[in-house]
Amino acid sequence: GQTEALLELYLARNSSWLPARKTDIAFVAGDRSLNGTFPLWSILKNLSIASLRDISSAGMVDRAKETERGDQWKKRIEIRTPDMGNKILSLSGGNQQKVLFARALATTASTVLMDDPMRGVDIGTKQEVYDILRTEASHGRTFIWYSTEMDEIRLCDRVYVFRDGAIQAELVGDDITEQNVLAASFAGEDHA
Repeated sequence: GQTEALLELYLARNSSWLPARKTDIAFVAGDRSLNGTFPLWSILKNLSIASLRDISSAGMVDRAKETERGDQWKKRIEIRTPDMGNKILSLSGGNQQKVLFARALATTASTVLMDDPMRGVDIGTKQEVYDILRTEASHGRTFIWYSTEMDEIRLCDRVYVFRDGAIQAELVGDDITEQNVLAASFAGEDHA
């Protein structure tokens, strides 16, 4: 029920998946190839798609603003590419995921939903992204994150444990431990 909960949260705040001028909420997909990237597009286009209304006027994309935004996020999130005009699939999986984070963070969204976004990403890239998320959170952004990895769960201020499509427990602060997460995950199950 975790992914469904994220999708419901997103659609409760936005009437559709189309980009809006003022975005309250953004979404980072975990499955890059299925619902994250546009494989035929450039890195820059994949990054800027959620911000089109912000970098456009009179229905036309301002290419200079788009390039400036791409260069800013390439540096800030350390997307490793010589040219933002290259196809998104020219990047490693970790750098593709960085583009998806940059896409969400480049919007005006105060809340970012993340659907197990670090699945299959190397540890170095994970640490870089965690640092960026901490910085963004310290500036007031809220991150709602579905994860199955304890290292990521420990980064959270509040954890909801799901089982059978429903929230089984809420853990806060020092109660966020692997033991408590596992106990809540299996609470009430018959062990024959």
